[in-house]
Amino acid sequence: MLRLERVRLQLGNFTLSHVSLKVGQGEYLVLVGPTGTGKTVLLETIAGLHHPCSGQIFLKGMDVTHMPAEKRHLGVVYQDYALFPHLTVFDNIAFGLKLKKKGTREISRTVSKMAQFLDIRTILKRRPRLLSGGERQRVALARALVLDPHMLLLDEPLSALDRLTRDRLRGELKRIHSELGVSILHITHDLSEAFFLADRLIVMKNGAIIQEGNPEAILKRPKDRFVAELLGIENFIPARLGAGGQLFLKGLGPGDPPVFSASPTETEKAICLIVPNWAIQLFPDKNNSDAYLAMFPMTITGLERAQGHMKIHLKHTGGERLRTTLSWREMNELPTNPALGQEIPVGLNRKGIHWVPAD
Repeated sequence: MLRLERVRLQLGNFTLSHVSLKVGQGEYLVLVGPTGTGKTVLLETIAGLHHPCSGQIFLKGMDVTHMPAEKRHLGVVYQDYALFPHLTVFDNIAFGLKLKKKGTREISRTVSKMAQFLDIRTILKRRPRLLSGGERQRVALARALVLDPHMLLLDEPLSALDRLTRDRLRGELKRIHSELGVSILHITHDLSEAFFLADRLIVMKNGAIIQEGNPEAILKRPKDRFVAELLGIENFIPARLGAGGQLFLKGLGPGDPPVFSASPTETEKAICLIVPNWAIQLFPDKNNSDAYLAMFPMTITGLERAQGHMKIHLKHTGGERLRTTLSWREMNELPTNPALGQEIPVGLNRKGIHWVPAD
């Protein structure tokens, strides 16, 4: 549906760096990255609001690199809704249809059908100022969808909403994608939103794409520490691959022995172990030691209670600090209740642990 080939754009001091990506027919692609990394600039370049210095943009096989925005037939939804305050909901939804010179009867039928699909039939006569945030976002989606666009471009469409409304509209976006089969490019900084919606995930940094793929695959094998941190991983253990592939953990006490063998290597190499919270196991099963990369005692230095789970902060005598999160059910299954200052055995479960070259 959409293909970008080495698109480069210069806006002041910011550069979009030779971005290449594809969005398949009916695919839900989610773009994540820190603030200022160029996600919105990329979306607006696709929409035709910026014109690249080099590279090409293809939509349904047609080169639209220099085509005006209004001729690209794309639906764009922003986080601030961009509704016309002086128009009713009906007229906001019908605005694009009127520009296309559709007949009155066709407009009425199309708007009514979309209003029913998005469950906003009862608010068609209201003005935007009288709507909730969730209702405004539904109206913005309806205004884009009535034009039957080639694609939907969503720029953090749920970020201005409260948690309950955001969760409901997240499900609504999934339903829209499933029932209409529309291709969607969605920008967000909310990881749970990205993992709930995405068929494929793209990670951006400083105007460039640095990793893309299935969300679960990226979470399991982040390219580097930046990607891991962006995806919410908190534990990074400095280590060293020795000659023959043996691994030495640093910061976990002096004289740690090798804990496993990797593929043979001729020279020593500084690496970083990326350890998701769930791979840190309290009170590991000593009878199943092969399941662990290492086991050692650590002291509980912090307990953070939250709805449905507990975050536990741990410190080793060698200085290394780790964090893990347990559900209340998992907490109740521990042999003792964790307490501040308590020393407990900790294991690093091999599953999920991934290493990357040290920075």
